[in-house]
Amino acid sequence: MSFCLILLAAGNSSRFKSNLAKPYHKIGGKTLLEITLEKVRGFKEIKKILVVYNKKHLLILKRLKLKNIKLIKGGTTRQNSTLRALEYLNKKKEVTKVLIHDAARPNFSKNLVRNILLNSKKFKAVIPTLKIQDAVKQKFETQKNEYYIGKDREDLFLTQTPQCFNLNEIYNLHKFHKEKYHDDDFSLLVDLNKVKFIKGEKNNFKITDKSDLNNLKNIFVNKVSYGLGFDVHRL
Repeated sequence: MSFCLILLAAGNSSRFKSNLAKPYHKIGGKTLLEITLEKVRGFKEIKKILVVYNKKHLLILKRLKLKNIKLIKGGTTRQNSTLRALEYLNKKKEVTKVLIHDAARPNFSKNLVRNILLNSKKFKAVIPTLKIQDAVKQKFETQKNEYYIGKDREDLFLTQTPQCFNLNEIYNLHKFHKEKYHDDDFSLLVDLNKVKFIKGEKNNFKITDKSDLNNLKNIFVNKVSYGLGFDVHRL
């Protein structure tokens, strides 16, 4: 059983409101992209790494001089970018499993990846999830009124990446059922048989705006303060 990591870095970062795209912001002297790559390179099961990039950012990406990765030009949407990477892997026939991960989530732990790889031996898909702790409301609007309805948290959960799938299945779902796609690759799964939900990590949050990036910087600084071995320079 061999794995490939698809690292999605092709977004426009429109909500981030910065001239520099999210994957290329630095923490501890390393870009978010490099932080993720360094973590996954230690897993011998991951035989190949694809970085899906935005063509507008190609020059910045090349300056990083990343080694032993394959660059795939992204599409106009996350779904299209993922499909392009899956098409490449499907032609090569080199791996059987694929991890799909957002470059905007660099703060996952190696233990999370290890747990995903381990469960992938028995399940066709492995999805990290988190329970919702806050009160949840749904907004409704009519021609005359606007109102909100409380939702039962027990019926809802958050999904994270990396998410792991059988390559052939997720490729065919992206190719033939893209209309069912909503936010992440798990949304394409119709049959939840042999799907394993595992506990995600609160620190594995997605960098959406600058406050998220500042929170991540604080986490890294605190890790250094407690002597956990991060090489952090000026932020």
